[in-house]
Amino acid sequence: MLDVCLISLAVSLVGFSLDALKVIPSSTLFVLLISMVTNLLVSLVNRLFVNVEEQKEWTIKSTLLRREMMKAMQSGNKRLMEKLQKEQQESTKAQTKMSMDRMKLMLFFLIPFFALWQVLGSFYGNEIVALMPFDAPFFGVQLNLFSWYFLGSIATNVLISRLLGLTFEI
Repeated sequence: MLDVCLISLAVSLVGFSLDALKVIPSSTLFVLLISMVTNLLVSLVNRLFVNVEEQKEWTIKSTLLRREMMKAMQSGNKRLMEKLQKEQQESTKAQTKMSMDRMKLMLFFLIPFFALWQVLGSFYGNEIVALMPFDAPFFGVQLNLFSWYFLGSIATNVLISRLLGLTFEI
């Protein structure tokens, strides 16, 4: 409640009505913008603090290793399988380390993200913030804050990750 009052006060000083953000299409665009900004911040921090090239290298190495393991299993070559299992253990250790590095960064964003959700949740409640042009499975036509943020976040995350070089093809 205090969050909404503070936001209302700040907005009234600027002369903008918060009620405009509760009505479609303003609510749709506003929540999409918030998901885009959130994803951009998280992706930029990941780009700055995570060695993307090393991660790419280990991911490709792991994928190729898995393919070789499958071939070795199909051919029944036990000596090659033992060698590849040792390599796979090294690969798993490296990937675990990289995952932990990313997890530490995510913990950094956790508290601000929960604060954002508190503010948005108290502002929108269960109101409809977006309409789908079709009846989407699991979501329907009318989307509340959570549904629209979730879908918008997935869409913007894919774009932002590609633009910043955080995803790659194998």
